Amino acid sequence: MKNSKFSINLSLAVLCIVSIILAVLLIFGPSVFKWYMTNYRGFEENGEAIVTLTRVFGICFYFSSVFVAVIIYSLFRLLLNIRKGEVFIKINASYLRVVSWCCFLIAVITFAGGIFYMPFLAVAAAGGFTGVLLRVLKNVMQSAAELKQDNDLTI
Repeated sequence: MKNSKFSINLSLAVLCIVSIILAVLLIFGPSVFKWYMTNYRGFEENGEAIVTLTRVFGICFYFSSVFVAVIIYSLFRLLLNIRKGEVFIKINASYLRVVSWCCFLIAVITFAGGIFYMPFLAVAAAGGFTGVLLRVLKNVMQSAAELKQDNDLTI
């Protein structure tokens, strides 16, 4: 039980760090992308290609970041419930449902961006696959919550 509490607290700490990273990237993301592409990928500083790629990256990133924020919030709430010992409850299945749909939406956004920047297609595939895995986990959690509710009503 002690390791489980440590693991949950570690996961909450990682979510906090990811939240901070997201906040920093919301400010500096396109600039970091442009810097990387010009310094390490050989694009010209103000060439037409880098301007287009930075615009595509910005659109995909800012639209996706809304869903990432929802994912962070949902996972945070899920972990808080688990830390309280409330594991197999319907709200946890709802959190997993929200996270899976956000993964699917990020996959759609990045797939569209993949038309202009092919590495986004890998992100889209990963997002879609993660969404499917979370749907399966959500179905397991929902079934377990229903079984627990039925058992709680049995005397």
